[in-house]
Amino acid sequence: MPHIVSGNIMGRNSLTIKTGISLFILLALVAGLVSAAPSGITITSSPSGAQVYVSGSYKGDTPLDLTGMYAPGTYQLEIRKDGYVSWSGSLAVQSGTTTSVTATLIPYSGSITIDSVPQGASIYFDDRYYGITPATISDKPVGVHDITLKKDGYNDWVSQVQVLKGKTIIVTATLVQRSTPYEGSLNIQSTPSGAEVYFNGDYQGTTPLIVPELAPETYQVTLRLNGYQDWVADIEIGVDEKEKISANLYPAGGNGEPTETPLSFVPVLIGILGASLLCTYRYEK
Repeated sequence: MPHIVSGNIMGRNSLTIKTGISLFILLALVAGLVSAAPSGITITSSPSGAQVYVSGSYKGDTPLDLTGMYAPGTYQLEIRKDGYVSWSGSLAVQSGTTTSVTATLIPYSGSITIDSVPQGASIYFDDRYYGITPATISDKPVGVHDITLKKDGYNDWVSQVQVLKGKTIIVTATLVQRSTPYEGSLNIQSTPSGAEVYFNGDYQGTTPLIVPELAPETYQVTLRLNGYQDWVADIEIGVDEKEKISANLYPAGGNGEPTETPLSFVPVLIGILGASLLCTYRYEK
């Protein structure tokens, strides 16, 4: 038999509750509150700042919190950003839970063909080396990018290029010859000497060698000598800077360590004879 609780609340009529029934009502109320809790919705993207559309309606830019704005159900979700392929998917909203969506956007890309007059200039695209002119640089994100061309004896050519979706942009630069030569240089020594010297793949001579009139940039220096391992290093030359390097070349097929000079037979023989004479002298005494 259910218990009956009676009482007076703030001087008003007495309240009578049957505890058995009240427990059922309390559970029902709790369940109702849980089911009525707002559904959490968070939407992010990489990169951020993308526009969010739910069922075709613009709702804001990522990162975006839409908690409590949608009843349980499935909605069409689209995320857009200039220069990137639009992301599409479904937004499944469930009661009392948080739904998180993260979209990784893929940039549109294009290509650039770069040439120069004269040819053979070093190409730097967004400060990264890409070889020498003429060359084609593919699959670059849509947008504005920096291009620098460098060639010994010529002023640097600096500009910007607009990469377009699915297009190949052609850039031709006319380089202006310097009125005065660069004064940067690199003094190169090697052990053993006589190694061939290459700057960015171009032959310069053999060691010992001083390469003059170097423009300020980073050069890949390679030393080659028959029977020895190649020596390769990136050397940065500043404006009118004079640098010196000394390279130790190791025999080909070795472990990169200097070879040990074998012990000469003559010094060994002299040592043995000297020890024998000393022993004979002591014996005679």
